[in-house]
Amino acid sequence: MSGVEILQAIQTIQSPLLDRIFGFITNLHHETVYILILPLIYWLYDKRFGRYMFSVFVIGFWSNGVLKEVFRTPRPDPSQVRVILAETGGGYAFPSGHSQTPLVFWGAIAHHLQRRWFTWFVVVLVFLIGFSRLYIGVHWPLDVIGGWAIGLVVLYLLVRSRAFWTGERQGLALRVLLSFLLPGAALGILALFGPVDAIAWVIVGAYGGLLLGSAVEEEWVRFDPRAGTPIQHLLKIAVGLVLVLAVKEGMKLVLPDSGVGDMVRYWLVALTATLAAPWVFKRFIARPPAVQAEKAHHL
Repeated sequence: MSGVEILQAIQTIQSPLLDRIFGFITNLHHETVYILILPLIYWLYDKRFGRYMFSVFVIGFWSNGVLKEVFRTPRPDPSQVRVILAETGGGYAFPSGHSQTPLVFWGAIAHHLQRRWFTWFVVVLVFLIGFSRLYIGVHWPLDVIGGWAIGLVVLYLLVRSRAFWTGERQGLALRVLLSFLLPGAALGILALFGPVDAIAWVIVGAYGGLLLGSAVEEEWVRFDPRAGTPIQHLLKIAVGLVLVLAVKEGMKLVLPDSGVGDMVRYWLVALTATLAAPWVFKRFIARPPAVQAEKAHHL
């Protein structure tokens, strides 16, 4: 069967209800989902794992963008198959970002947690997101299968090099240097293939801010993400999101809402999330008891 025939066969099960279901599933791979999850990992669970997961997301996204430009595969023709939610399928087709990036991102979490139930949850989630791309007609079967295959390779390489991406074996000076070199290199390689798209500017800026902010925070602030009561954790989330949104929206008043302006704005947003917010958490919300603070001062 040809790619068109496979898509047409899949779309024989179409219905308004399935349109809504698969529309929701396909949007589980959206930058907003990752933007919400990543700070929570950093603020509430583990800072180094949060830093690693942001690198996982950026590299998954970046490698997909580069490969799309290399292969330049056109998407399915709406005259041959039914296409809905076309706005979720801009640019070239191979490999599918909705197949590759969720596999890399959620696969890294599953590898970290080592929980069988969660691993199976990730397998089902990644399959459904990939399948949704075929149902709504924005990808070829080869795009989805190729995205999964490439995602497995990227995930393997990231897992094997995890110590580098967490920064645990690097001094402050090197980590600060890498906070400029890594995003700069990523942006430069994307620029070789043509104009950098809007989301790339955002992610590259956020990545640089996160690397710098987390390096400085670990050296001078040293907040413990697990410190505090459940109420204090909820307060951290609320305060942290307010700070991040204030910077995100406030910087629109002074910076262009596109290109380099977006990159600088999200650099400041990430710096707020990884440095300013943790300082506020430690200073005003989840402060260590006086005795513990005194002991820490003498260590």
